[in-house]
Amino acid sequence: MTRVLVYELEKRSVRQGALEELPSLLSRDDVRIWVDLEKPSEEEAQILSTVFKFHHLAVEDCIGNLNHPKIDDYGEYLYLVIHGVDFYAPKDRFDTQELDIFLGKNYLVTFHYKFSRSVSSNFDKCCENAFFMQKDCEFILYRILDTLADDYMPTLEALDDKIDAIEKGLFENPTQDILSKIFILKKDIMFLKRIVEPQREVLRKVAGGEFPLICSECILLFRDIQDHLFMIYQLTDSYRDAVTGMLEAYLSIASNKLNEVMKVLTVIATIMMPLTLITGIYGMNFEYIPGLKVRVGFFILVGAMVVLSAFMLGLFRRKRWL
Repeated sequence: MTRVLVYELEKRSVRQGALEELPSLLSRDDVRIWVDLEKPSEEEAQILSTVFKFHHLAVEDCIGNLNHPKIDDYGEYLYLVIHGVDFYAPKDRFDTQELDIFLGKNYLVTFHYKFSRSVSSNFDKCCENAFFMQKDCEFILYRILDTLADDYMPTLEALDDKIDAIEKGLFENPTQDILSKIFILKKDIMFLKRIVEPQREVLRKVAGGEFPLICSECILLFRDIQDHLFMIYQLTDSYRDAVTGMLEAYLSIASNKLNEVMKVLTVIATIMMPLTLITGIYGMNFEYIPGLKVRVGFFILVGAMVVLSAFMLGLFRRKRWL
């Protein structure tokens, strides 16, 4: 689906446009154009090359999955790759979706294969109120990136809840299922960090005034998003440390449980050693063994073994070995 939004400076009004209008609209300085390509067909995606004349490398990255945020300056336009939260991912997993953006002097092009909440909400706002398109297109870009950064917060809160739940289960019943959850959570957090870190670098460049297409007024706005991403990065670091601590705690608990089992088995083996010695002696094939001919010798021997076992068990408990 392709949507074209046109704002005319003289009329101060916004209207829906058509793809056929784009060549003539791009030649005008009195309009602002936003083209949103959502799940575009091959024919619709061709406008990147045929109408906007974007560099073939940028088009290849846009149509393919680049998988990491970046920004490229092509002089007349900027090409950005940004990642937002994928709200259609499985509930127990964290994932992102790629959003490709081209920013020119009087146009903005957004390209994405999945529904983007940040793009859709801002596109609807611009359709309903022309005020949002009165300024240059970088202001629209700011609103998209700001919404995209805000959308990370519910995901971070969900990760925080998962950490609390796993920590509770870890100390109540550290099963193999808990260990699997820890590894899945660690993988999600590391993936989030790999996305947020280069995304911070993209915003650092935009907010640092490196690109003439970004006006000085917008630079301050982009710095706010940069601060937001820095906070997300710090939270991600703290979550990583928490998950690492949980993994170490699980291994420590498992080791302690193993030590307890080995302690009990060692005590049992130690008690059995003298009993095995006694039965071994009386099991030898000698004709003359003390007590062998006694009528109650068997019961005396068993009683002695019971007393010896009780004595050793009491000794172990006194020394707190058991």
